[in-house]
Amino acid sequence: MVEFKNTEPVGHKKVLLASPRGYCAGVDRAVIAVEKALDHYGSPIYVRKQIVHNIHVVTNLEKRGAIFVDEVDEVPPGSILVFSAHGVSPAVVKAAEERNLQTIDATCPLVTKVHREVQRFAAENYDILLVGHEGHEEVEGTA
Repeated sequence: MVEFKNTEPVGHKKVLLASPRGYCAGVDRAVIAVEKALDHYGSPIYVRKQIVHNIHVVTNLEKRGAIFVDEVDEVPPGSILVFSAHGVSPAVVKAAEERNLQTIDATCPLVTKVHREVQRFAAENYDILLVGHEGHEEVEGTA
């Protein structure tokens, strides 16, 4: 059930926050990708990092046979690996290729757009300022 929490008025408007809040379409798409991979290939399906920062979703996928790993070298050669909605760096893609993994890229299209724009501006010698959490896969994939 969704609750709405009242907050302090902002100017002349009142802000209502839904709790719990749903996740974005990119995350929804990534979760569906894991579910479809499980339906099509069966378990196990390996997923690099958490597909979404939501323990309930992760637990449900684990019950169906998804195995969440932090690094590509934890995945047996030749297995199926899903990249999370947060994206991955080119080094991760290369490591997966070297292990002969079948990959499913569930990166959010908006994250992919950011990756491409950063590459484009960097190629034009722009300085890039990236703000994010150090070590987070979305930051690593963008950097």
